[in-house]
Amino acid sequence: MRFRVLMSLLAFVLCLLPSHAKAAEQLQTAWIGEHEAFLVWYAKQKGWDKDAGLDIRMLRFGSGDKIVSRQGDYQWKIAGCGAVPTLMAASKGQFYVVGIGNDESASNAIFTRADSPILKMKGFNPNCPEVYGNPGSVRGKTFIVPKGTSAHYMLSRWLHVLGLNERDVNIVDMQPSEAMKAFADGQGDAIALWAPQTFEAEKLGLKTVAHSSDCNARQPILLVANMDYANKHKGDIVAFLRVYLRSVDMMKKTPAEDLADDYMRFYNAWTGKTMTREEAIRDIKDHPVYALDQQLDMFKQSYGTSELREWLHDIVSFQNETGELDRRDLARLERLHYVTDIYLKAVKAPAKK
Repeated sequence: MRFRVLMSLLAFVLCLLPSHAKAAEQLQTAWIGEHEAFLVWYAKQKGWDKDAGLDIRMLRFGSGDKIVSRQGDYQWKIAGCGAVPTLMAASKGQFYVVGIGNDESASNAIFTRADSPILKMKGFNPNCPEVYGNPGSVRGKTFIVPKGTSAHYMLSRWLHVLGLNERDVNIVDMQPSEAMKAFADGQGDAIALWAPQTFEAEKLGLKTVAHSSDCNARQPILLVANMDYANKHKGDIVAFLRVYLRSVDMMKKTPAEDLADDYMRFYNAWTGKTMTREEAIRDIKDHPVYALDQQLDMFKQSYGTSELREWLHDIVSFQNETGELDRRDLARLERLHYVTDIYLKAVKAPAKK
């Protein structure tokens, strides 16, 4: 009896004490099994999301176009996605661009077989001396690429470097894993991919025709937020950006060699495949990341534009060339009203006590 009374008194006293513990806000996010997802995965391993008052959940997708097209099914709130599928969705007024995940220009590439005539000429365009191919060796060839992705954009820019366009070639739309299998089975003349699928292509003995960076085509991975959610839950978007940028700061300070083991564990956990230590180091180095002040500078408009806006305008031009935009969508995309730095500025502002 005395024990029960004491326990009741203890429970009563505890109820009177102020509670500082707050349940972490669950936040659904969407990613492909590649570099930008590593930053979130690493942060979760360290518990940095909990430090920010979040419980970040990571959903897996095979490509950026799948991320944006399935948002309604999975109800994710924030995602890391290539600029090409992001802008297609932004034309419908669905998302904000709230940050930059990384730059994958050095990790998008076109591959062909070692005996391809495309490899017989390099530097046809003197402005892009590292690019293989010329009009005669490329016209009429068949290219396997997932349409509406950064790889598709890369292929288009490479054709432009050679003075060609998509009407001069045959394009087969196929997701990366299926594309790799089809190409290995002898289909197509070349294939456009992004890392880490590029490493698989190299293991098959395929040869690089060009990287996106060789064609002067910038390829940002964008951090995008569901517009309705972001308007109502600014604090969650800001908290997520703090977590992501904490990982960015870590990566800038830590040599790639010291991160390789964690990167290999992440890749295996997310794809079920293995990556060599050398591939992990290379993939980290091939994806520049941007700290908060750098991102604010890239978003900042000067004389009506900004560095990020210039990158995105080039991609909007590509999307217009594909014929996938009507006049209203094109006008909305060209204004870039969905690109906003208000959440990054809130990260920069002193935290309220």
